[in-house]
Amino acid sequence: MFFEKTNAETPFKIDGNDYMISNAAAVDMWTCKSAIVEIFNFLDDGTMEMNCAFDTFTTWKKDLIKLLKEFDKCYVKHIKATYPEMNGHHMRAMLPLTNLVQANVDFHYLEEMERKPKDYPDVPQFRHAALEEQFCKYFTGVCEIFKDFGKLNDHFDIK
Repeated sequence: MFFEKTNAETPFKIDGNDYMISNAAAVDMWTCKSAIVEIFNFLDDGTMEMNCAFDTFTTWKKDLIKLLKEFDKCYVKHIKATYPEMNGHHMRAMLPLTNLVQANVDFHYLEEMERKPKDYPDVPQFRHAALEEQFCKYFTGVCEIFKDFGKLNDHFDIK
């Protein structure tokens, strides 16, 4: 919901990859963001104090409930219509990190097994080499993204 506002013809970029957002999704996300901003502005008018006093509480509460219901209506529509499309973009954009985390977990579990030879006497060496290679491959991929699109300037050789 928090991507920058774009039109349907203009893709947005994440780590050099283009992603298209449908016009309906762009409008829906903007509507949800606007509803959140309205709630925020209602609660904080810039003075860092809520404009709620004993004699205005009932009116203040009704106005807040109205804004919250409006956001809820927008968000339910967002979940049903726009979220699946945007989730697909998120999943593709986060795939390098997802792969790295899974490779790290797999490699860690194998190392834990290797630390307990009494419980796991037959851990094959090829499995260690394969999981280490996978981890190094995915970690190098994430470092390449940081180098190309972030501020990673140091040399890295994960292996």
